[in-house]
Amino acid sequence: MRAILSVLVVLGLASGASVAEPIGGQRASLELFDTSGIGLQLSQSLSEKERATITTLIPLIEQQTGMKAKFYGALAYAPDEGLVSEALQGAFNFHTIEAADQAAIAACMTAKRATSGECRLAARILPPGYQKRAVSLSHDATRVFFDRYIFLRGAKFFAVSRATGAWAMAPTESAALAACAQDAKGANDCAVIVED
Repeated sequence: MRAILSVLVVLGLASGASVAEPIGGQRASLELFDTSGIGLQLSQSLSEKERATITTLIPLIEQQTGMKAKFYGALAYAPDEGLVSEALQGAFNFHTIEAADQAAIAACMTAKRATSGECRLAARILPPGYQKRAVSLSHDATRVFFDRYIFLRGAKFFAVSRATGAWAMAPTESAALAACAQDAKGANDCAVIVED
């Protein structure tokens, strides 16, 4: 079994706002999850041995990358190559499950051998007790929301990028969108999801 595990950590916070219009900070604070831990959702298609491997790999990934596996995250692999291969790729710290899934699958598709079949999800990193809610933010964005955003006085706006995971908060909508867009590196999808 190869000792080397290559994991592309796609740091991002692709937006997870499932609401069309921004919501207020008070409502957002009730919707967002606690950041004190993570939960692991393993694919039903994995064998018991593969499930044990994934559970063991999470700490190794954290050690190798020097970063914690944060919600929302996903691990994808090419079944033809097995779990411990160059094709195993992770995407962590996104705003939604869907964005993390897409990023992990895309990274796996890039990393797998051309002769291997399609990539599929092995696991998801979720907040403990996860249930779909009206708004979601990545682990890091959630921490900033609770540590800083809710204490700011006056007008404030929290913007996120669905594609890249960029996010920003500012006292005006245009400033939040501009800061988000600068971080989004050309994705052009920043939107305000929380405003007060």
